[in-house]
Parts: sequence; C-alpha cells; structure tokens
Amino acid sequence: MTVRRRLSPTERLVWAAGEVLPVNFAVTARVTGRAHPGRIRDALAAVRRRHPLLGVRLDAPGRWQAWLTSDDVPDPGLRIVTATSPDTWTQVVEQELQRPFDTTTGPLARFVLLDHGDSGDSFDLVCVYHHLVADVLSAAFVVRDVLDHAAAPRVVRQTSGPREDRPRGGPQITGAQAAPPADDLLPGRRANPADLLKLARALGGPPPPRPDRPAGPLTYTTWSLPPEETSALLTRCRAERTTLQAALCAAFAQAYGRPIRIAVPADLRRILTPSPQEAMGLYASTVFVTADATTSRHDLKAAIHRQLRPDELVPLVRVFRLLRPVPRRTLSALLLRGETKGARFDISLSNVRVPIPQDYGPLRLDALYGAANTSLSGAPLVLVAGHGGRLFFGVTSTDGAAVAELCERAMSHLGSLVPFSERPPSRAGSAPAP
Repeated sequence: MTVRRRLSPTERLVWAAGEVLPVNFAVTARVTGRAHPGRIRDALAAVRRRHPLLGVRLDAPGRWQAWLTSDDVPDPGLRIVTATSPDTWTQVVEQELQRPFDTTTGPLARFVLLDHGDSGDSFDLVCVYHHLVADVLSAAFVVRDVLDHAAAPRVVRQTSGPREDRPRGGPQITGAQAAPPADDLLPGRRANPADLLKLARALGGPPPPRPDRPAGPLTYTTWSLPPEETSALLTRCRAERTTLQAALCAAFAQAYGRPIRIAVPADLRRILTPSPQEAMGLYASTVFVTADATTSRHDLKAAIHRQLRPDELVPLVRVFRLLRPVPRRTLSALLLRGETKGARFDISLSNVRVPIPQDYGPLRLDALYGAANTSLSGAPLVLVAGHGGRLFFGVTSTDGAAVAELCERAMSHLGSLVPFSERPPSRAGSAPAP
C-alpha cells in the first residue's frame, strides 16, 4: 500500500522534538526456536504490507508541515549480531536507542537479530522505532506478526478478525492500511483555549528538585518476575482494590523518599473512534501524578484514574492543534530549552499488558522487554510488560548506579506485598535468562 498523508498535530510535535531530542524506543523479543535471517527479512517485508508505517519517511518537510510517505522507502533493515556474552543484547539496545533515524530517507523502524551462538535454538529480535510511527503496544503487535509469519510463511492477514488474544468491542480499523493518527479519531476534535488550561494543570508547576549529578552513559537494566510471583502480586492488588500501576508508583515513591512527579503513559485506543485496535501508530499520551513516601496505593489509583478520564485525556492531545501557526524550528527550540532546564518528571512508569500469544509453531516467545530514550535529563524510564503470566522490567537512565539502587529499593517496597525471589541486577545491562 502506498502511504501519503500529512502529519497530524501530535505527529508534527514529535517530529519537532525528534530534531533536537532523542525519540527512540525498543521492544526486544526473546524467542526459543530457530529462525534463519532470510526468513526474518521475508517476514518483515510481508508484515510491512499489514503495517505500512514500517516503511515510511518524511517528505517535503517545511516550516509548518510535512508528509508521511512510503515512496522510495526500503523495507526495514535487519542487522545480524552474534552474542558474545549474556549482556550483548542489552548493549545492542543501548546502542540502538542512541542511533538517530534519518527521517528524510526512512524507514523509521529497524531490527537487530541477535544469534545466541552455537546452540542455535534461541534468538533475540530487537525492534527499534522512531516514536513518530509507533508506540509500545503497536510494536508488540508487529512482533506477533513477524513471529507468526516467520514460523509459517504465508499471505499476511489483511483484516483484524475475531481472535482470542485480540481486543474486542466497538468499531475498528481493518485491512492493510495506515490507520489515521490519534488526532483524527478523537471524540470532539475541535481545539479551544480551555485545552491550554487543561494542559497547564496536567503539567503543574516545576517538579521537585532532583539531585544534581553529571550525566553518564545511557544504561539499560532488566529483570523479571516469574509467573507465581506475578500472580501473587496481581492477586494482592485485586484484594486491596488497587492496581498494579498504583502499586508500582507507590513503591518507587517510597524508594525516592521525597516528593516526586511520575509520568504515566496512557493508551488512547480505548477512547478513539473508530478504535485503531492493532494498527501500528502513535496512540499514546502521558499524564502526571505526584506522590511521596506516604501516598497510599488507593490515592494513587484514584489520581491516575482521574487523569485517564476521556474529558482529561482528550484535551491533552487536542491542544496540539493550537500549535499549527508555530514554525517547526521554533517548536524544536522551545522543546530543547524546556528539556535542558530539567525533566518535567522524576520518573516515567509505563505498565502494559501485551495481548499476544506465546507460541508460534516451532517458535516460542519467552520474554518481552521494553526500553526508551526520550529525555535528555536522564530521569529513569521504567517500562513494565506483562506477558505469558510474567512481568518484564526494563529501565533506562544516564545515572546507572543510582538508578540500580533506586530499583532495588522499589522492588523491596513492592516485595512487602508479596515475597520476591529476584531483585534488579546491581549492574546495568545484565538480565536473567527467560
């Protein structure tokens, strides 16, 4: 399918940000089974027909607008790396997060196949995206479709028909088409000045002061919880009538031991009409909550749910329509200036349940880790993925030793709800075997 459409206001802002700030994120699939590189390349080419944004670039970028186009864009690249240590895959993620995309040539996605060596019975697929074209959930759907096709090559499904692991309900976008951007699917799309007030309230005042430490290299730390501990934690949350997201926020607030602002990524799919469902694209926003060591899980649940109401979320996306008269370079300069003055948050905590299968014929998806590099401040970005009855934690920051200690303390506080057998690794980059 040929793609050609204008950037939406939200996409234009992400484009402007990407000119001066990092905007990459990655999803790593750890897979048991054999996969020849040629088969993975074929799968990526086939899956591009289902998810056209895998092969786009920016065309005619001007002061106020640009176009997304698939003209003259090759299939996403696949780099082959042989693992030389258990840390190789996290080192690859760190490198890829810091390597910018050329938006004028595309594509805005790339992949690394990490061969685990002589055994030949497992591999990692590191999937890297410019945030302009994807969010973590749609990246997971791409993983599913690539493994599906690699396991049994065939014509890629053209529709999103009923399936147990797929979200249901409401109108949806089907077929191999580039779904409309979130801005075009909002209920009540007309922006008004009151949206600026909503945005100002959401951002609040300046965040509490953070310790002034020199930025170090970007580091990536991962760990996981086995099924029995994940189940016990979720059961405890349900018994308390709270949520995993609230429990995570409370644990990290206790670990900081001071007032903090927490960025909570929000999935927009549930409020868009028609729903993009499994389409690839940027269908996420961010809300903010404040907490300290005394804030209860119930209070955090209420604060998060209040921010996720449609009447609170919609203005945070719709407001970017008011920025159309602002030239792109001006937006970039403003975003850079704001970022260099310090992060708008102390920590970002993302928690997503990934509704994709584990088994793909001879292949099995054993783990799914997320990572992001979207801030110059070095504030830790925590991505928690729930899949196969387990929780997979990934944390990036430029303050590796301090953040490793922070995660250790947070998991200790979370462990007060249920006992954990595993703690975050003391050295960034080491990860448990699935």
